[in-house]
Parts: sequence; C-alpha cells; structure tokens
Amino acid sequence: TLDAPSRRRLLKAMETPSSPANRLPGISILYFSGVGGTRTVANALGALLRDGSACGVWSIHDDGARTAAESSDFLVFCYPTYFLRPAPAMLEFIRSLRPSPSLRRAFLLTTYELYPENSNRACAIELRAKGIDVVGTTAVRAPGTDVTCLVPSRVSPWLYRFERNLPEKLASLAVDIRDRSRESSVPARIPARKWYTPLAQLLQVLLLNRFESWTRHIRRLPDRCSLCGECVRGCHRNAWRFDEGGLSHSPELCDLCTRCIHRCPRKAIVLVEALKDNRRLDGPLYASLESELALGLAEARGRPWTR
Repeated sequence: TLDAPSRRRLLKAMETPSSPANRLPGISILYFSGVGGTRTVANALGALLRDGSACGVWSIHDDGARTAAESSDFLVFCYPTYFLRPAPAMLEFIRSLRPSPSLRRAFLLTTYELYPENSNRACAIELRAKGIDVVGTTAVRAPGTDVTCLVPSRVSPWLYRFERNLPEKLASLAVDIRDRSRESSVPARIPARKWYTPLAQLLQVLLLNRFESWTRHIRRLPDRCSLCGECVRGCHRNAWRFDEGGLSHSPELCDLCTRCIHRCPRKAIVLVEALKDNRRLDGPLYASLESELALGLAEARGRPWTR
C-alpha cells in the first residue's frame, strides 16, 4: 500500500509543470482538455516519463506550449475526441505551428467516451504536413463530458471514471514512448481508418442527430446563476461573455467541450433542463480520480513512488 507521503509526492508530480522555454526537455507532452480528463492523463503520463527522461507537460494554452511544440525532440499530443473528430482546439494549434525545418517525431493519444473513431488519423495527417512524423498512437476511455449532460447519472456510473487498468496501461505506454523517442528507426505511419467508421458516422447522423449542433441548446438558468464569471474565464473559445444584456453564450464559437456545464459552481448551465441536478465532472470528482490513479500507478510500477 502506498503511504501518505509517497502518495502526495506522486500527486504533486502529476501537476502540470512549466519547463523554461530556453531549457526544453527531450520529450514534450502537449495537451488540450475540456473538462479535465485529458489533463489528468497527460499529467500522469508526464509524471511517469520524468522518471528517467527529460519531459515537460504543457496545455496548448500555456505560454511555453508553442516553443515546446516547435523545438522539442519528441512530442506527445493528448486531446479528446469530439463527435468523431479531434478537439477543434488541438487541430487549430497544430495548424498554427511553423513547419519543422528538420524531421521530428510524435506520439498521439486521444481520450474518448464511446469510440475514438479516426481522431488520431486526422491529427497524424495534419502533423505530417508540418514535417512531424507520427510513430505511435493510442486511445484512452475517459469520463464522458457531453453524454453525462444527457444521461441520468444514476444509470451511467461508468461515464464518471476512466477505463479499467488505466494505471497499467499508462505505465506500459510510458516505457513505449520513451523507447520510441530514443530509437530513430521506428517507422512513421498514418493510422488506417477504423473498420467501424461508416457505422459510427451513421450513428452520429441518425441517432445522435448531429450532436455537435447542440451548441445552441446550452443555456443559463437565471434563478441559479450568480454571474460569478467562471464560465467566461474558463471558456477557451470565448463563447461566454458579459455584454450589455448581461451574460450571453455564442453557439457559433462553442465546440461543446461542456467545461462551462461541469465547472459551474451553482449548476446554472445545462444542455437539458430536466437534468439540471445531474452529477457533474467537477473538481472534487477529478481530485478523487487523480488520487486513485496515483495509487494505481505506484502499484503498477511495482514499487513505491519516490522523487
């Protein structure tokens, strides 16, 4: 069993570090996270990779993220799958990078609720256009950010946790990434299309009714809203703003990451009003998940965490 001091050290190591821009590590993890699942995975992976390798972890919105992406030897991109595609914020970040003057390599990790579809393939194609070869990909099932806004929490407890055996998977993945970063002969590849792509697309159009268009359904409940501005501060696309009419939401700017819904302290933002009291993927939930993951990682490594 992991003792309390060791557990605290691992949790501390899973916090996002900011490496100085003039001293970049050999491996840089760049992530985008809507509510927090991808951030948790990226930080845990970073904690494992820093044990024996130089590794930094950046949100793509951090000041040092672009320098890391354009200068580090080996890149790991982590992002959620939204509606069969990579999160728009990650695609926009990759497209904004300057083409690499020398061939560099990357590993891709997408988190997903139901299925990852071709997210990694889409990012690999974008990265190849920037002179960055993808030498490996994987997918991790994470808490369901949008489905939990539509399904009662009492009938979907699995949507509020990570996939089983995630610690073992991440421990193995860290070894694989470290080996690939050191071995120049690993071949690059664009992931093949998933065999279930036509079925997934049919499901998206017919049964889910093009769920990404539900941005127009996001609304604020005035009787609960305190105008604290948490939704404005937390929106990476500036879809929420204060204006002459008070607090408003612009569907055309929203990518439905649902951060505003899950992080509103008064549960004042919803997709479906009937589920206004549904369980949220909030800070306390992720603190619990991170603690469980820290313990699992230490056990998966076969020895107590020391730093």
